[in-house]
This record gives sequence, C-alpha cells and structure tokens, in this order.
Amino acid sequence: MDTLPPELIRLRDEGQLTVRALWAWKLVPESTAGVAMEFRALGLDLISADRAQLASWLGQADEGQLDLGEAQRDVLGQLISRMDEGLPSGEQPALETSVAQEPSVVETNTAGKGEGKDLGEMISDLGAQADGGDPKAKVSLAIALRAGIGGSPDPVRSVALLEGAAAAGDADAMALLADEYETGLWVPQDAEKAGQLRRNAAQAGSQLAQWGLE
Repeated sequence: MDTLPPELIRLRDEGQLTVRALWAWKLVPESTAGVAMEFRALGLDLISADRAQLASWLGQADEGQLDLGEAQRDVLGQLISRMDEGLPSGEQPALETSVAQEPSVVETNTAGKGEGKDLGEMISDLGAQADGGDPKAKVSLAIALRAGIGGSPDPVRSVALLEGAAAAGDADAMALLADEYETGLWVPQDAEKAGQLRRNAAQAGSQLAQWGLE
C-alpha cells in the first residue's frame, strides 16, 4: 500500500512531485534545509528538484562531476526513497548513473577540489539579495530562518520575508504564508486570509496551493 498522501501520489503520477511538495507535508529529512542552502551555493535548486533531478545529481557525484559529501548524498537518497514509497520494486525508476547535464556550477581550486561557501556567507548573500528586493531570495532566506540554518530560528523575520515576497507576487511565498495564517503560530490565526492567499497562490501557478484548495 502506498504510504504517501493521496495528493502527493497524484503529483507523482503526473510527474510533478518535487522536494517542495514533500517539504509541505513535512516528509523530508531534518537536514534538508541545510543541504538546500549548500546546493544553492553550487547553483543548484534542491527544493524544486524532482526525482529525476535528484537521481541525476547522485549520478554526477558518482562520476566525479559533482562534489557532494556523504551527508548530502544521504539526503538525496532519502528524498528519492520517500518519492518512491509504495511503488512495487519493479516500478521504481533506476537511479541514473550516467547523465548528460551541464556540470555543477561550483568553483574549483588549483587542486580541483570543490570550494563552496559556508552557511554564514550563504545567509549573508541571501540577505543582500532579499534586501535588494529579490522575491525568490526572500523565500529561500525565510525557509532558512524558519529552520534555524546558520543560527537560531527566527520565525518572526521569516514571516516578514514571506509577506514581502508574497506582496511581490511570488506564488511559493503566498502558499507558505497561507500555512502560517492557517496555523496561527507566528501571526494571528486568520482562516479567511489563509484561504485568500492560497487561492492567489493557485492562480499564480502554485501546484501545492492548487491541490490544497481541492
């Protein structure tokens, strides 16, 4: 029997299941937020990745095209296993071991070793981009602050960033903000506002918001 929620099963059947969808259902490893920040420093978007992309990155790592640590590989493997939950073994896609994608966007030093930014620098860069008005940076920083990546959790600032990104029309921010108003943990609970945000997010193209309204 499939253990994924029906909404995620439908996304998987439609080829639209991503890490973001697992995140919304709190079905990701605890370290996912931190790994997502590390991937961002490599120019890779873990949160938007589907199963094929996750498998491709593992394949690149196996071939030495992408410098991933054991913890990062482990998170990718766990995410793939979660997406495959309930599928008969014969129907589970094989992990890609050979890929034809562009190499990772990562700087290398003279020894050829991947050289990435530390979390503090990544958070600082995101902060600068968010201050410059980049909605996507605001959403990424909000997720990092909510999870306490690079420091203590700051849910109040996280909500403020989501408010700013949502006001700029970012669908993901609207969907995440709808969850905040629905739970009422860090903002006054407002089911009507949560519903309106979710409807706006759906109209702006958020798949999560669309099936959240059904």
